[in-house]
Amino acid sequence: MHNLAKYISNGLKNTLLFRNNSGFSHNGPWKQVYPETLLDRWHVGDFSSVEYTISVDFDVNNKEIIKVLITATKDQASVVVYARNSTASNIIDVSATVNDSFVDVIVNPVINVELATNFTGAKVIHTAQYFHTQTPLVV
Repeated sequence: MHNLAKYISNGLKNTLLFRNNSGFSHNGPWKQVYPETLLDRWHVGDFSSVEYTISVDFDVNNKEIIKVLITATKDQASVVVYARNSTASNIIDVSATVNDSFVDVIVNPVINVELATNFTGAKVIHTAQYFHTQTPLVV
């Protein structure tokens, strides 16, 4: 068992201070990406926006990491991919749909017939930072 006090202490402005260059590592559970794969779902009454880091692994030569912001109301969702890095080419596309209650974050494999690339079955993991809705939904 790790002694967390060795790695974490109180930081400034109610933050956590990670000592000795420690940090987080992430490993699954992963999902395989097929058309219209649900990555995440959240209630617009709970959260207004989410920041995702999505890591995609297709094979030994095709890997990608994506930073995505999603902001939503009960009527619309806005998706911004603000950082993307891959070893070869884009492996997935990210979108969001919303109804009166939930936001569904959807990933699709990139399929390019002209380049003979099909990333169906890629493995994806993600982390999320959820930002609470400050103004309650009006019923």
